[in-house]
Amino acid sequence: MSRVADPRAKITLLRAAEEVFAEKGLAGAKVEEIARRSGVSKGAFYLHFESKEAALKQLVESFLARCHSFFAPPSAYPGLPDDPSDILDFTLERDAQIYEFLWQNRAFLRILPTCQGDYDYLVVAFRAEIGGTTREWVDHWRREGIYRAEVDPDLAATLIGGAYNELSMRMLVEEKRPPLEEWLRFSLETFFRAFGSPEMVAAVDLRNRRVIQGIEAPVARSASNGARGAAARGMKDGRHI
Repeated sequence: MSRVADPRAKITLLRAAEEVFAEKGLAGAKVEEIARRSGVSKGAFYLHFESKEAALKQLVESFLARCHSFFAPPSAYPGLPDDPSDILDFTLERDAQIYEFLWQNRAFLRILPTCQGDYDYLVVAFRAEIGGTTREWVDHWRREGIYRAEVDPDLAATLIGGAYNELSMRMLVEEKRPPLEEWLRFSLETFFRAFGSPEMVAAVDLRNRRVIQGIEAPVARSASNGARGAAARGMKDGRHI
């Protein structure tokens, strides 16, 4: 009689595969090592997956699907604030949620570059989606008068996406959790100063003066109720990961 796949064994295999891929990449990963860490036989691995590449594909597809709920466009936030100060709170909290998720899943960030050949389309498509979402945010802020009308949306989206990608890469070399909120606060202020309307720049200046005077904490860990609610709604089920 043919053996029947065990869902619990498959989950264990995927967890072990994630560890092995993160440590050794696709090329260096061995089915034998994945099976050994799972406590099953090599034959049991092939009962659930045709190859190590198939296991990697399932892992990456699952991870990218979870990422999608974090990298949401403006339309996913029905209650976006319009006050410049609240916008600062909202954007910081949203980015902090994203980067906390990335930090908790940093093993996957190390796996993604190994998706080459027949599987590089997964990462290419994901990056294209992120680029498109970033462009949507730039367009939204321009329409709302948060960014200046003359800002080139394509160039702005490229600069923002590149900067945040570099932050992600820097995060990966840290042994301990870095001060993500401070990184993100600096990044947001940089882009709001570069692209923002006079009112938005004034809000950034006011926030910094309040920090210097000790009226406000250096990093806004608690956003206003409106900003917090908007950020939470945009996360959907991703916040439970």
